[in-house]
Amino acid sequence: MIRVQVNQAVCDIQLARPTRLNALTLASTQALLEAVREARRDDAVRALLLSGEGRAFCAGKDRDDPAGPEFVALLQALAEALMDCPKPVVAAVHGWAVGAGLELLLNCDLVLAARGARFMLPETHLGLFGTGGVAALLPRQAGLGRAKGILMLGEAFGAAQAEQWGLVWAVLEDEAALHAEARRVARRLAGADPALMGRLKAALHREAVGDLQGVLAREADIHWQMR
Repeated sequence: MIRVQVNQAVCDIQLARPTRLNALTLASTQALLEAVREARRDDAVRALLLSGEGRAFCAGKDRDDPAGPEFVALLQALAEALMDCPKPVVAAVHGWAVGAGLELLLNCDLVLAARGARFMLPETHLGLFGTGGVAALLPRQAGLGRAKGILMLGEAFGAAQAEQWGLVWAVLEDEAALHAEARRVARRLAGADPALMGRLKAALHREAVGDLQGVLAREADIHWQMR
């Protein structure tokens, strides 16, 4: 479900359910959370690189896996782990990033995408409320008006729009170029002063988001009020 490898101070974490477009289950989300926490503890790791195997980054929650409070709690814990991690997190996106898959990207520090990548937050039209801090993070990154359009309409958009809206750092021509550039960026970040990088990341999140734990708790409450 998850592949983890440390190479040149970069912890590669790959979602590995390609036949399901890396859709998240309770088990795979737990494994992803554990991988992020272990990378934080490992002194040999100075940056994380998140990607997906096969034709997509992540198609959101696996609809065949039962949903419950435990799954939402895991998603919120994963968001907190990624954002509180003092080590920079890079994401490489190809194919689809849908629902929780897109929300996961909002928790990363730098997101790179292949030109053919597609993004969508369809929760509203599924009768669901977002997770992963999307209520706070999306307006801060894309602007309030765009956040409303993305969430309320639930329509797909491409990598060029994602870059224009501030959700993506760079767009690469194809998957090979994407992974090469994502690895270059991750290694560059791994070469920076880790103490300074951690303080910088914490300061930026503190000023931009404020009470992350409160945001995540309120999202989870609303999510279950809507069920």
